[in-house]
Amino acid sequence: MDINYFIAMVDNQNLYSQGTSRGDRMNLRQLEILRSVMRTRSTVAAARDLGMSQPAVSNAIKSIELNLGFLLFERVNKRLIPTQEAQILLEEAEPLFLIKELIDQTASQLRTGRRGRMRIVATSELSESLLPQSLARFRGSHDNVDIALETVRLDNVLEYVETGVADIGFAIEPHPRENLQYLPLAQLDMVCACRLESPLAARAVVTPQDLRGYPLINARTTSRISNLVQSAFTRSEENYQPSIDVRFMNVAAHFVEEGLGVSIIDQLTASSKRYTQLKSVPFEPRIQATVSAIVSPDRLQQRLTKSLIGHTRDEIQHRLSAVAVHD
Repeated sequence: MDINYFIAMVDNQNLYSQGTSRGDRMNLRQLEILRSVMRTRSTVAAARDLGMSQPAVSNAIKSIELNLGFLLFERVNKRLIPTQEAQILLEEAEPLFLIKELIDQTASQLRTGRRGRMRIVATSELSESLLPQSLARFRGSHDNVDIALETVRLDNVLEYVETGVADIGFAIEPHPRENLQYLPLAQLDMVCACRLESPLAARAVVTPQDLRGYPLINARTTSRISNLVQSAFTRSEENYQPSIDVRFMNVAAHFVEEGLGVSIIDQLTASSKRYTQLKSVPFEPRIQATVSAIVSPDRLQQRLTKSLIGHTRDEIQHRLSAVAVHD
């Protein structure tokens, strides 16, 4: 979302009166009320969370709907069910709430005299399989640094770093973006993830032909990985026809453990200790994907950012070396 839109939404904290020429714009307090009602499905619970009266919350929702010109909730059996329009509004507003939380956090740090913070964004795969270990390494030498990690889709990782919401992002095979700098950390091989008892687990390598008859779980990331996997099947003259589609590769791995099929995922995700029933087998034709740290070239890299990148690169090399020895 354009940062100018953020500014436009917060430049007036008073509710716009009916009939004003600016009635189609929402301020931050209105968005907070909307988000609370959507989360609780109740004006009573939202009022309690916000420290407001229930009539004030109800009137605010009615005022917002009147000014916007469309309904935000369907009233069903005394429950408030968000409309699609409300869901779209809240999704677009989430970066704004993150900015507000970061501002509040900064004020708290200044008030208590604490120094140092890292605002990190990463995709689900790396938040689960890499960041806990690399941050443990980082905290060994920076125990007074406050850390905030947001797990979001790849597009949001790039947006948060580009707009300055985050200091650094981590992603696998991100699409290039002109205003960002990608710092390669490692090349990852894609592997076939299957259950330990699967016949595929005994193979030295797995090819697209070997996967005939197996339900395929597609990790529909917004990176280039899905296209790389599909191209590998095409080169092998095999149709890539997944029966299950999920958003992230770590989710695909969990589905594999539940016996729902097999998936082509990166070796770093597959090496996570969270999986106890999963076997990763080298996949051919070989597919490689780059895991990168993402920063803004317009902002000077802080000492903490450089340190985190170094610890993350060390953790990846340690993990990949352990996988090589085990294989």
